Amino acid sequence: MMISSGCSGSTFRKCVQRVAIVSALIFIVCSPAILANTPISEKVILQLPWHHQFQFAGYYAAQQQGFYQEAGLEVEIRSGFFKNNQLANSAEEVVFQRAHFGVARSELLIHHARGLPVVVLANIVQRSPTVFITLEEYGFERLEEIGDRPISLTLPDSTYGNLLSAETLGALKAAGLNINTLNNHSPSWKLQDLIDGKTQLMPGWATDEPFMLERMGHHPVTISPLDYGIDLYGDLLFTHQQLLLENPSMVDAFRTASLRGWRYALDNPDTVIEYIVENLQTPGPLYDADFFRYEAQQLRLFMQPELIEVGYINPDRWQAIANLMEELEMIQPVSLEGFLYQPISPDSAWQKFWHWLAITLLMLLITFALIGWLHRSNRKLVLEIRKKELTEKELIQLATLDPLTGLMNRLSFHKILQKSVKEARQHQLPLCVMMLDADYFKQINDTYGHLAGDIVLKNISTLVSNLIRTEDIACRYGGEEFAFILPNTRLHEALLIAQRIVNEVADSSNIVNDIEISCTVSIGLAELNESDKDGINLLNRADTYLYKAKALGRNQIATQGED
Repeated sequence: MMISSGCSGSTFRKCVQRVAIVSALIFIVCSPAILANTPISEKVILQLPWHHQFQFAGYYAAQQQGFYQEAGLEVEIRSGFFKNNQLANSAEEVVFQRAHFGVARSELLIHHARGLPVVVLANIVQRSPTVFITLEEYGFERLEEIGDRPISLTLPDSTYGNLLSAETLGALKAAGLNINTLNNHSPSWKLQDLIDGKTQLMPGWATDEPFMLERMGHHPVTISPLDYGIDLYGDLLFTHQQLLLENPSMVDAFRTASLRGWRYALDNPDTVIEYIVENLQTPGPLYDADFFRYEAQQLRLFMQPELIEVGYINPDRWQAIANLMEELEMIQPVSLEGFLYQPISPDSAWQKFWHWLAITLLMLLITFALIGWLHRSNRKLVLEIRKKELTEKELIQLATLDPLTGLMNRLSFHKILQKSVKEARQHQLPLCVMMLDADYFKQINDTYGHLAGDIVLKNISTLVSNLIRTEDIACRYGGEEFAFILPNTRLHEALLIAQRIVNEVADSSNIVNDIEISCTVSIGLAELNESDKDGINLLNRADTYLYKAKALGRNQIATQGED
């Protein structure tokens, strides 16, 4: 009996000790989290850069569904227009601490390069919907054709000089235009000014103004910065560096609730649209449920939630954007340190000590399970790395390729052209450039719709890719225009390639909804000569011959040998 009693007491003491250890570990591990999640009641302001509409649906959803309230936040969402109808500068509102958070675009990097204390918390729209808008009646489709036309773009010399548009500055520079010589006036962002002819070109979003103009009975023409190799982020969420340092838990809570709101808005657009229509002050009667449904559909294409997690910050892509801005002389070389959000631990020294002590004790308890856990974790990590590699590869393609045809985009083409000219001269080899334009393409869009026009462009790019050689470079230069580099090629050889393309395109057919659409192309050819200062001169000569081919009646080829 004595032995039995001793064993029972020993076992009891061991059980008590184990319970005490486990309880202590649970308290040590969980206490920082409990402290961190203590309910807070803070009033914060989110500054929007524009009117209330679906463009900011995630923030409305976070407010409507109570996500902000659950995070202990009382959020005021401010419209981008003040009572005097003055457009707000969200960067200024946050920097001068009149707002805690703001929504901006990639030009926030320009502010960072100038020393402003801004921090990107989340990339919401992965590809910018920014476009330049004109009307069909004004008769131009390229930035190079602006001339002395009256325009209203967000440029540094305008009344809204503190408002920047990286896409505008980049596209104008890529098009070879000097902003100081343009007939530019301060933008009013009113479609009626475009309709009345007060301006013939204004900034807008592909998700918004073109649809409005069509509803008003007009025929908008959009010019995308993407056609000039300018591929930046759209809307992003940001804050002040000081707020992040002083109150990281509040910043993280707002960011988490906002991203939760965006996921809800994308999954339940009709619910958020009903909330906007019934509770928010929109610009006018045309901003109705039908418009917001169209905006929601288009915005999803630019957010790409199926490909990229909402809010994902890709440091490599931001570095690529910084490199592009430096190349276009929009900023000086700048470090991204402090610009992209990284969680800051609020733990004090004693919390960190107990945290590491808990980790050490837990390691002793889970030693025998570690091998199996590592095996499972390693397998999961390999899968995640492969997924990330695929995502990074797709993002690189988005930055270098035309999204419609899959051909090289304009900016990448220019870089390879300059390199090809340098190599041709260094090794004394011939080089030709070919410019191709789809004939009467506007009629195809007007008659069969833009979707049919896109199919025709895809078919042309596929056909041409199969006709050119492996070493040749193909590019969608803009709209219905294509450009080609033919290395180590004489003019008469290039002419044979061009003739095959003209014949094959004319003989091919495009079937869209059981309708056969015919199309021809015109081509301009130029061979590198001593008078060409660089690749741009060579490209411009090919473009001149292209217009000569179109003047000859289209479905033609014009070369320098015909001068």
